[in-house]
Amino acid sequence: MNRMKKTLALTLSLLMFLPAFASCGESAENSDEPAVENAVPEAENPSAEGSGEAEEETESPTARWDAVAKPDLGGMDIIATTNDFDSNFYNVLDWDETSGDGLKDAMYNRNRAVESALDCKFTVVYGGGTSILEQSARSGSGDVDFAYNLVSAGGGLLQKGILAPFNMLDNIDMTKPYWDQGAQKYLKILGKMYFGFVDFGFDHYDSLAVLFYNGKIVTDYQLDDPQELVLEDTWTIDRMASMLDQVLTDVNGDGKYTLADDVLGLTGREYWFQPFLNRSGEYLVTWNEQDGKFILHMMDDRFVRVSEAISAIYGEQNKATDFSDYDKGRIAFSDGRSLFYSRLLGDFRQLREVEDDYGVVCFPRYSEEIGDSSYFVKNPTTLYLPTVVCDANGDGKQDYDEIGVFLEAEGAYTYDHTLDVYLETTVIGKGMRDEKSADMVRLMMKNRSFDLCEAFSLHDVMDIYRGCIIKNEGLASGEAKAKKMFDKLTDKIVKKIQEFDEGN
Repeated sequence: MNRMKKTLALTLSLLMFLPAFASCGESAENSDEPAVENAVPEAENPSAEGSGEAEEETESPTARWDAVAKPDLGGMDIIATTNDFDSNFYNVLDWDETSGDGLKDAMYNRNRAVESALDCKFTVVYGGGTSILEQSARSGSGDVDFAYNLVSAGGGLLQKGILAPFNMLDNIDMTKPYWDQGAQKYLKILGKMYFGFVDFGFDHYDSLAVLFYNGKIVTDYQLDDPQELVLEDTWTIDRMASMLDQVLTDVNGDGKYTLADDVLGLTGREYWFQPFLNRSGEYLVTWNEQDGKFILHMMDDRFVRVSEAISAIYGEQNKATDFSDYDKGRIAFSDGRSLFYSRLLGDFRQLREVEDDYGVVCFPRYSEEIGDSSYFVKNPTTLYLPTVVCDANGDGKQDYDEIGVFLEAEGAYTYDHTLDVYLETTVIGKGMRDEKSADMVRLMMKNRSFDLCEAFSLHDVMDIYRGCIIKNEGLASGEAKAKKMFDKLTDKIVKKIQEFDEGN
């Protein structure tokens, strides 16, 4: 039985078929180098903070797709796997047919164009993406070429020794704009990039942490426009904290402030406060390539000061902020009773019932110099490359070269054709109420940060930090507690990867 037949049999046995519809939303739960740009078409980039240098102008609007290699793959199968469809995040890579939906049809047409150009067949197996990847690698069957799963699965897969780095593929160019540069900056360890953030799926865009804000409250309380503050480079944590205090209103006069009845300053998710940290140029954990170690920054001087500013917003003493119930926070925002609502970019689809004008803005930064300012992406879906893939075309070697050709082609086509559809039709056309918000989204996409704690399962460390912020406690005791588990766990991760490298 050839690999295609085995994969189709596996699909039928699992009774997992491509869903008929999808909605994007929130996923389940380094260095001093200059900021680098992410893959956003230059035509979509505003001239604003963090935008970096413009790319060299090209004559063709499809220059990447025109230039990418398109060898004949001889009709071979390219097979991916992912989890069952989940309405909480966009884990779809392909569709069975066109349906009249702008993005779905653009993805369908993209994949058929790549198949035609390369003479290959792309198939997605839904259901148990991580387990299928592991089974394929461990058995040596190579049933799947890559998986598409949450970045939080990466640490466990790495320690099991079943992931291969994408930058081992000789025929991909990860400096191209369709490979996310921020992901490589923040997640590459031991010189290897195990997370494939190429423009293929769209969850790494949907998972950008943003602040939605109520325009009517801004007007009614005579507040400064947050978007204008960003453009003026005066959008700081202190400025936001002042706004929260100004709008806090005990509507029913019962002496309490609740999500159900009163006007609050900030609702939604707190994300371990990483959007504030990263926007301020601070990171709880980074990787030091020279020493080959993960570094915990909890007691760094500036990190402490930024954390104190964050605690003024999220500490238990601040009644203007309530993140106890995310869905009730959304209702409060939709009802016009919350100035800010903290969720992911894709969650604007849940805000269609909002009657007041609303916009989107980035998180504020600390009052001092910006540092390595970036925009936090929460637990996005990424590609994983297994240590074993099959020889589908019978050339006597594993099909890594062919997988690289396919991913480059998908990235180039998406960058030149499909990404605009995502931005204009899905993000801007259906959600944002004004072009200023659209520009703000483009700005944030320029320099995104990806979290090592999430990618390598350091959630206990994040929980300790979160507790210190909420209780408004000093970080010294928290750092001492976190350091014990941090050193042990990260040393184990590094050792496992090194052992696997030595054996290959």
